[in-house]
Amino acid sequence: MRIRTNRARVRQRSRAESANWLSFSDLMSALVLIFILIMFYIMYQYFDMYEINMAEIARQQYDLDQANADLDEKTAKLTEAEQKMIAQQIRLDAAQKDLDDAESVLAAQQAELASAQSLLGEKETEIANQKAALDALGLQLNAQQEQITQQRQTLDTQRQTLNAQQQTMNEQQTRLDEQQIKLDEQQQTVDAQQAMLDAQQLTMNAQQVKLDEQQQTLQDQQQQIEQLVGLKTRIITSLSSALRAANISAQVDPTNGAIALESDVLFAYNKYELTESGKQFIDRFLPVYLNVLFSADYRPYVAEILVEGHTDTTGDYITNLRLSQQRALAVASYVLADDYAGITADQKRLLRELVTANGRSFSDPVRDANGNVDMDASRRVVFKFRMTDEQMIQQLKAILEESGGE
Repeated sequence: MRIRTNRARVRQRSRAESANWLSFSDLMSALVLIFILIMFYIMYQYFDMYEINMAEIARQQYDLDQANADLDEKTAKLTEAEQKMIAQQIRLDAAQKDLDDAESVLAAQQAELASAQSLLGEKETEIANQKAALDALGLQLNAQQEQITQQRQTLDTQRQTLNAQQQTMNEQQTRLDEQQIKLDEQQQTVDAQQAMLDAQQLTMNAQQVKLDEQQQTLQDQQQQIEQLVGLKTRIITSLSSALRAANISAQVDPTNGAIALESDVLFAYNKYELTESGKQFIDRFLPVYLNVLFSADYRPYVAEILVEGHTDTTGDYITNLRLSQQRALAVASYVLADDYAGITADQKRLLRELVTANGRSFSDPVRDANGNVDMDASRRVVFKFRMTDEQMIQQLKAILEESGGE
């Protein structure tokens, strides 16, 4: 009778555990779905920021190309203006040559006029002598009077010719004066155009200098953005290399840099006191971990170091939450104790400023390839680091504002 009663109790207990297991599976499925949604949201934010940065770089490249096009257009205009100036200089030289020819003709005509005036003076002298001879030679008056009349006609003709030549010379002088005025006006135009060309050349030189400065600024900004984006990847790579070099068996998550330490190495089952082997493992692991994070290259960008305790899914949530918190606190207390000598005093001071110990209960279990909870792997202590995202965002914002201002 007693044996039957015990069997009935066992059956009831098995049914209760089966019901609890179904409820727990539903809960875990919901948590996994939430975790997947969170991961998709984080990836979306990352790629969105990357596309914004690339769009800004493309816009700056377009502005640079536009400035190059404006520079080419102004260079073409300058070349065209220089060609026009050369053509005007050629026309000016031709007009100067015509002026020199006209001045040569005028000089020749003036020489002829002087010769004619000299001849006229000689003729008048001869007439005076002839008049004196007429007074003495009355008999020869009629013949000589006819000769004088002819000579006067010749002189009148010469005077008319001289007057016509003088009028022609005056007209030519007037045209020469007009041409000289035009030449002076053209010279002023050429001088003004040359001044404009000089001013345009100075403007183009200044624009070229500014264009070169913008090109250099764009290259510097591109390099800064690439350094900020790839910083966390370099930290993860450095951690993996340092752990391999120290022959420490610990896997670094390539996506976030988290390092999981198996609880079975650090603690006894269902306990939160560090074992001696666990302390020895931490003594080997922690200096390597902090030497990377607290190096001169990475220290300014590390904002927080988290020590997280995780449990398997055995038992209720609160009990596992308490155990995971106690385990995380046990690790933090061990390495931050005043008498702990596994790290330097400076590393301990920095670690105290940045470390946070948290318990996650069984909220983030490890699953195998079939989706089943891996109990051994789920019992772990995880070391994580967080970057100074706010500082990185401010740097990116400053870079973009500097680009916009230019």
